[in-house]
Amino acid sequence: MRSQLKVLLATLAFGPVLVWGPELPDALATMETFKVTEVEVLGTRFVSEDTVVAALALGGLASVWGDTEVWRERLERHPLVLSAEVRRRLPNGLRVTVEERTPVALAATPTLEPLDAAGHRLPIDPTRFGLDLPIIAASRMPPEGASVFPEEVRVLAAEIEHLRRADEELVRRISTLTLQDDGSLSLRLISPDVSLLVRPGTSLGRLREAEAALTDAIRRTPGDIPDVVDLRFADQVVVRRTPDR
Repeated sequence: MRSQLKVLLATLAFGPVLVWGPELPDALATMETFKVTEVEVLGTRFVSEDTVVAALALGGLASVWGDTEVWRERLERHPLVLSAEVRRRLPNGLRVTVEERTPVALAATPTLEPLDAAGHRLPIDPTRFGLDLPIIAASRMPPEGASVFPEEVRVLAAEIEHLRRADEELVRRISTLTLQDDGSLSLRLISPDVSLLVRPGTSLGRLREAEAALTDAIRRTPGDIPDVVDLRFADQVVVRRTPDR
């Protein structure tokens, strides 16, 4: 009895293959049962589900047996999509997982516009999503129609991402970020209102030294808070006050 059951299951499993051969996928694609009627979208905050479905460009007759790589490539052309994965969910669905580009700062275009760590312009309304991000102050704006910001802005965006990985709390306190003539960075902080001067790639240890020096200076003279903490010099933390401030 058990051997007869195995024969029956094998017949059900391989029978269609024997009949259709290599044309089986095409045959399945034409069946109404496998027509895509459901698309599950995961991982999005800024891109709406309707936008994802539109970017896939499935068409009214799309089958789950369609080319998922083609759909993925279409979706990854969207400026907010860093990467995507499209999987079949039988009999009539797709599961789309999206990794969005993450906004790290705002820069002028001339209106303030979000950008990611690589300097890509992101079509996101900052007010709609309540983006509280550092503002990059740069001398150049992107040319009309450009998808990325000029190099100066990209350098600053990459540095913000570096700082975020080292000290996310510090990044929350940055109001503006500027590239100095000597290649150093000026971070204008809030609470307290102070400028932090650093070299690109400053380590977490050095940032901690700056915090400690500032805290000590405030403790010593609470009525005369420093306005500059300078980390540009090796093994030194210079805390100073601007005379005419």
